[in-house]
This record gives sequence, structure tokens and C-alpha cells, in this order.
Amino acid sequence: MTTMLTPSLTEQQIADYHEDGYIIVRNVLSGKETDELRRVVQQEVIRDAYPSTLKYPQSAKYTVSGNRLAAPGLTAIAEHPTVIGAVESVLGQPAHLTAYVAYLRTPGDKGAGAHCDYKRWRPVGSSMNWVFAIIPLTDFDADYGPFLVSPKSHKLTQVIDKDAHILDLTRPDAKQLAPFIDPELKAGDLLVVNEHVWHKAPAGTTTEDRCGIFNKYCAVNAPPAAGYYPYNPAALDVLSDDGKRLIPTCFDTPITTTRLLIEDTSGQESKFLLHRDGEWKLPGGEGWEEEKLVGWDVGARIGAMQELAKTQLDLEVPWMSYIEDVEAEDSICRVYGFSDENLDLDAHANDGYDWFTESEMRQRLGESHTICRAVDTWYQASIIRGKGKACHQSRQQFE
Repeated sequence: MTTMLTPSLTEQQIADYHEDGYIIVRNVLSGKETDELRRVVQQEVIRDAYPSTLKYPQSAKYTVSGNRLAAPGLTAIAEHPTVIGAVESVLGQPAHLTAYVAYLRTPGDKGAGAHCDYKRWRPVGSSMNWVFAIIPLTDFDADYGPFLVSPKSHKLTQVIDKDAHILDLTRPDAKQLAPFIDPELKAGDLLVVNEHVWHKAPAGTTTEDRCGIFNKYCAVNAPPAAGYYPYNPAALDVLSDDGKRLIPTCFDTPITTTRLLIEDTSGQESKFLLHRDGEWKLPGGEGWEEEKLVGWDVGARIGAMQELAKTQLDLEVPWMSYIEDVEAEDSICRVYGFSDENLDLDAHANDGYDWFTESEMRQRLGESHTICRAVDTWYQASIIRGKGKACHQSRQQFE
């Protein structure tokens, strides 16, 4: 299952996906393959699963995720050629694996209510173009618990201004949801689901575990606004040579600092705020990992950067969008961007801070400076960016 063939769906299947918000490919895995993968997931849950406070087989949802794709028996499904072919067909782009996830629900788990998984504060959910690739390892039926979808519900969310540099979305109205339907997924099927499709997972009645793969892939030109999940070299190394292209970021050192490219767009030429601290730097500094409502989906540092901006500049930053990760000797700096046409330039041009036009900044720092390279990435026209927010803003993510 490790050869990257990337076959395409038919034009009709792609059209059906865009119309309904999902597409089903039957019998992607054989019964033998699903049995073996389910056995491995169950072993990993027993050994070590999220949340660590649970003890299998306590009634709950258990998660095996992220760098655990390096565990023996778990790797191949991430780069399965039929899965990648279907994913890239509907994304219209090569894919990045934003989340490797296996869920296991033990008997008695209550399931999950209706929701969609576009979430501005999570690495897995904040791309403007991503999909679930769901593969049941048990039947998703009345006994185990079905996976229900609301057809066409992805159309309830629309881009407000398609020509904007940073895209924003309308808030979906849950009252307009079409009735949920059961796609009658069997073990080994593949369900590719749009990020904005509403879905729910009612509880089952069986005395056996409900198990499935729920991987997430984004288009390479639509990075998560919160930033990518940080894969480690062990996860990258287990993939085939072709499969390695699925891993967007890979480092073996922690993300310790977060900095923000602040762009003023009020004039004919944009200006950027820099801070003189021995050398010119972007605002920011040591940050912290968001955990509330995130859990295993680590990597978002927006909340930390918002606090740093408030402390350093007395500036409220309502959103920001991921640019890149910059490697230092023993750590990683996660860089975000923010632009506004209503900034008070005079209020922030003090205490070592000053505004520079792009040309002034390039002349002072040099084209190869990391800040200038961040500006190049920020302006890259092919990249589709959304607005990332912090966990504490989650209740107002569309407001």
C-alpha cells in the first residue's frame, strides 16, 4: 500500500463531491486489511491513546494520532494510492497530510452531535481547502454506530470576498441543514468529506469497539491558518519516497517562539513593524502551546502571539494567518501574518519599534533575511489563506 500512484476520480465523481460535499469509494481495503489495521489500532489504544486519563476499555472515544503514524502497521494507510488519488482529485491540488487520526469508540460511548470541522483555531481544521478521508475499520451501522452526513451542507458557508488577500467566511445557519443521511459505510470503504459538511456520529449498540481512520488532508496551496501539525523525522522516515511529499513540516526540535508580521495597508505602499533588539526582529517572542479544545492537535500558537502583541504593543490582533516555521539551532519559530488598514502607526513607533516600507526593509536587512523571505511567502499569490484565531475565540469563530 506504499506506492504513490495517485489515480483520479472520474469527472462525474468530482462533480458529485462538489455538489453533495462528499464522495464514497467502496471496498478500498480488503477484509484482511481492515481486520489487521483494526487490530493494530486497538493495540495502540491499549498501549497509549489520547486522552491519557482514560483506561481502555472505559466507555469513551480514544484517539491515536499525529506522529503515531510511525507505529508498525499504521503507516501505509496514510499514503494509500486510492485514498491519495481521491483526495487530490477533489482538492484539485497535491495534498499535505494535516492530521493522521484513528478513532476508537468503546461500547457505551455516547457518540458525537451535529457539527462541521472547519475550526479556525486548529491546525487540522483551519485550511481553506481540506478534506476528511474516512475509512471505517468496522461497519458504521446501527450496531457499531453510523456516520451521518447532511448533503450539500458545505454550501451554507461562503467566502465573503474571493479577491481578498486573506479570506473570510460567512457563518453557517444550522437551521438550514438538510436532513442527515446514512451513507451506509462498510469496513474498508472510503468516504471523502468536505471540511464544511455537517456530520454526526450516533452511539451504537454493539458490545464491540467502533473503529476507523479519520485522516485529514489539505491542498498544498492552502496551509492551515493556525499552522501545520509538527511531524517529527521518525514519522517522515517511515513513509515511502513518494509519500514523503505528504508531510508539510518536519522537525525534531520544539516550537519555542512565535512572531508576527504586522502589515499596515493604509498607504500606497505597505509598511511593516519591526523591533530593534540588538538586531531587527518581528514582534513576538517565547510562546506557549494552546491546549484547551485542541488536545492532540498541537501546533497552534495564535493565542500566545495575541498575548505578546497586547503586552508589547497594546495591540489587539483579532486574527492571524500562518506563514512559515523558521529553524534555529535548537528550536523552531512559528511565524504568522496580520494586515490592517486602520492601524495607529504613531502609537507603535516607539520603544524600539519602527515602521518600514518593503523596499526600506529589504535595503536595510538584505533580500536573504528571514523577515524578507517571510514577506515573500506572505505575498505569494498562489497561496490561499484564511483567518486563524485562538482557542478562546472558538465560540465566535464566524462572528
